[in-house]
Amino acid sequence: MDNNVKFTSIKVRIRFVLFLLLVGAPMFFIGGPGAHGSRSFVALWDLGHVLFFALTSWLLHKLLRARFPETSLIIIQIYIFLIVLIAGITVERLQVFFDGRSPSFHDILRNQLGYLIIVAFFDFGEGQLKKELRSALQLSVALLLVMALCPLGRAVIDEQIAARQFPVLSDFETPFEIDRWAAEKKLTVQKGIARHGKYSLKVQLTTNTYSGVGLIHFPGDWSEFKNLYISVFYPEDGQLELVCRIHDSEHNNEYADRFNKRFVLEKGWNDLVISLADIERAPVDRFLNISKIENLKLFVVRQEKERIIYIDNVHLEK
Repeated sequence: MDNNVKFTSIKVRIRFVLFLLLVGAPMFFIGGPGAHGSRSFVALWDLGHVLFFALTSWLLHKLLRARFPETSLIIIQIYIFLIVLIAGITVERLQVFFDGRSPSFHDILRNQLGYLIIVAFFDFGEGQLKKELRSALQLSVALLLVMALCPLGRAVIDEQIAARQFPVLSDFETPFEIDRWAAEKKLTVQKGIARHGKYSLKVQLTTNTYSGVGLIHFPGDWSEFKNLYISVFYPEDGQLELVCRIHDSEHNNEYADRFNKRFVLEKGWNDLVISLADIERAPVDRFLNISKIENLKLFVVRQEKERIIYIDNVHLEK
């Protein structure tokens, strides 16, 4: 290829990559799946960090090599590594000023993975790595990339399972189902304590003012059903007051704008039944939209000691 043609081709690629970065940069602060977006969309959005900083690393390599042609390649790579790291930390710190955004250490790791992809898989024709070292680096980066893709794979698989299970919202008999739930302490699936099947969800309740667990990923159109059923196992003697909170996508974060109901648990299995008509009529100034249910929480208030409950067989019936 003629040198002029090659140089022009490189300039075109640089301009195109620069354009992509300028378009992508605002997405660190605006847009995205939101707090209740699908898990697959959230996971895919997170992978944008890898792509953005891979392109950034490629562009920095081209620009720094052109600007400092006599500088050692290793020094150039150290510069790029540090630039990507500092830029990533800066982005995470700035996100606290935007609604719905919060800093994430995992995003910083994804940024550095984007840099490593360029180092491992793009040959700039400068013999920067020996063949054996390059192969080892490529294998390591490939494994890291597979790990980064795992949340997306888990999300896609469980979203398909959840769609087929519906109107069962969660009974913990399938892989990755635990990802539908969120809590302040690590959740575990327990074998042997179950209302249905073989497994249930073990929830560790703390002494915080509010402590519990939330079902946040599930099919939200409950309009064709009459009742919600939740089985809760309480292993201790005595009673425990458990609150069920449900809100829709139109919720304004006020207590009077959602469904709240208290249940008193006895030792053993407790089968809670909630009328969807009651859920619909719960807000003071409107009807709760049961075709757009967004969140279901189970929690306790101001416990004197830590407790454990088990949840199973969460489902809807007509």
